[in-house]
Amino acid sequence: MLLAFLLSLIAGCGAPAAGPAAPQPVAGAMTEVGTPRAETLIVQTFDGKTNAPDNMNPLMSGYAIWRGFRELAWGYLWEMDTATGKSYPELAAELPVVLNDEYTQFEIRLRPGVYWSDGVEFTANDVIFTLDTYFNNRDKLTYFGVPVITNYVKSYEKVDDYTLRVETVKPAYDFATTMGVYTWGSAFNIVPKHVFEKVEDLAAFKNEYPVTLGAYTLKSYDPNGQWHLWERRADWDRSATAPLGEPKAKYVFYKNFGDEQTRTLAFIKNEYDVDTFMSPDSIDAAKAQNPKVRTFADVFPYHDMNDACAYGIIINNLKAPLDKPEVRWALALSLDLQNVGINSMSGQFKGSALPMPDTQITRPAFFEPLQAWLNELTLPDGYKPYNPNFGADMVARLTEMGVDPAQLPTGDAVTGNFGLGWWKADPAEAEKLMNSVGMTKGADGFYTLPDGSPWTLELVIPSDWNKVMQRVGFSIADSWTKAGFKVNARQVDNAEFTTVQNTNALLQVMVNWTTSCVFNTNFVNNWRTIKAENLKPADSNELITGNTPRIDNQFIFDKIAEAGAMDMSKPEFLEAGQEIIKEMITNMYYINMMNIPTTIPTNETYWTNFPKQDNAYAVPYTWWSSFKKILANIEPVTQ
Repeated sequence: MLLAFLLSLIAGCGAPAAGPAAPQPVAGAMTEVGTPRAETLIVQTFDGKTNAPDNMNPLMSGYAIWRGFRELAWGYLWEMDTATGKSYPELAAELPVVLNDEYTQFEIRLRPGVYWSDGVEFTANDVIFTLDTYFNNRDKLTYFGVPVITNYVKSYEKVDDYTLRVETVKPAYDFATTMGVYTWGSAFNIVPKHVFEKVEDLAAFKNEYPVTLGAYTLKSYDPNGQWHLWERRADWDRSATAPLGEPKAKYVFYKNFGDEQTRTLAFIKNEYDVDTFMSPDSIDAAKAQNPKVRTFADVFPYHDMNDACAYGIIINNLKAPLDKPEVRWALALSLDLQNVGINSMSGQFKGSALPMPDTQITRPAFFEPLQAWLNELTLPDGYKPYNPNFGADMVARLTEMGVDPAQLPTGDAVTGNFGLGWWKADPAEAEKLMNSVGMTKGADGFYTLPDGSPWTLELVIPSDWNKVMQRVGFSIADSWTKAGFKVNARQVDNAEFTTVQNTNALLQVMVNWTTSCVFNTNFVNNWRTIKAENLKPADSNELITGNTPRIDNQFIFDKIAEAGAMDMSKPEFLEAGQEIIKEMITNMYYINMMNIPTTIPTNETYWTNFPKQDNAYAVPYTWWSSFKKILANIEPVTQ
């Protein structure tokens, strides 16, 4: 990867040469699934291959969530403008009406004239039925939102076909994002009453060709899980997303184009329009061969860095020796994030020391107020682990490697692009910490357990279905190995990845993003499941239903519960979040690393006007609700 990066730098220093001719759309071209290419937007799947292509039941975990269901087929009470972090009505006619001073009683007013794809009108009956279904079947429904909603809602009633009232268990200042969309989806998936009331076994129901609220219906899919084809409804103007305007693509085709080399060649040949997490060197190769391939920005780091989540390392904090904070801190200080980011991302990433992404919303609320505390943070031996010069160090490293200074940020843009700081890369201090708990290096140079027996740390990473995170994982393994940890980097497919995440017996450490998805100031949305009742024994094979970071800390439990009843607009709420973050970092329960570098190149041969830095009308992700807005704004290229 480094060789490819250096070769690209050398090529950039040479005399300009005539590039390849701009490809043109092929008039009359058809896709492999029999749709006109000019009417079909084709995107690489987020999850590669799915093992449940026929499962479209949003009440059960494991349904084909990354294949258009959420973005194209469904509607929610309130959506999220992911460019601003603000909620807006979708199925509702307006934002929720607060009925009491305690913020526990709300009125929901629905938008008349929204229809399911089979012609049945959407009404309050569907909302009430879904709430009844959540409560009456909470023991057998496995969708993550079921416990969220049933622990959140106290009572509910229908007023008329377009009005209902809901009372919450506690003050609910986040009502619109909990009952609606927070970032990429919702805990509350409303289902069609007229369909689901006829189902005897909801847990076994596949809902193979779902009746939809969104502007598209499922036309066909590959039984092997490689693709799904969606078709725009003839009555799209009666769908949940109608206020956004007509979706421009008649068809949306989600397809797994295979390993990255195969994908890159297909992208160059205009076989699809939007990729998902293509590595920077492959993007450079595609741009060199096809001038219609574009990145989010034209200057370093070239991609949108404001994803709702961050890449980090989930640790089974309950399992020895990872139950010791000294070992967890040793892993953090043995991780050379500069090298990880350069080797895996050609340096195109933003570091984040807090257990959340560093965004335009979270930075002033959490990152900036905690800088003084981070600079003074000391470990028990008096060592200060924070490096506030991480961004400046990155600029220096990249300059030394030959990156054109004109392509690198300067001034305030240095921390804007690379983050405000991260942990020092200090294997010597890490060794002191390991020795302090009886773990020393053996004759082979690797750490042993306190009894002197060998210790192998299994690091679970994605296989080729997420090439960027896969490369990050291999780079972490390399960094830890050099520091004296014997690492087995085990690649798994998407299904096993989720299973490991949720099974203590299978988990030591893994690269993941789930724990850190704090998109805006409402940290409770992501951390509400961090509580004692969601913990399982260290080697349990029973799936966990929350508390992914395996935190066992009463202070954190109490603070999250306390914050859940606070007015989120008050300083006290942000202060509570800052106290939780301090406790998480002090114990290094989770090693956060970098905002997810959303390397999403587009090919503008058939479609144009995708979100870019100079036209950021939505975040550029095809697997978030923002895709709805993208579909309404892209334009076909004239043929």
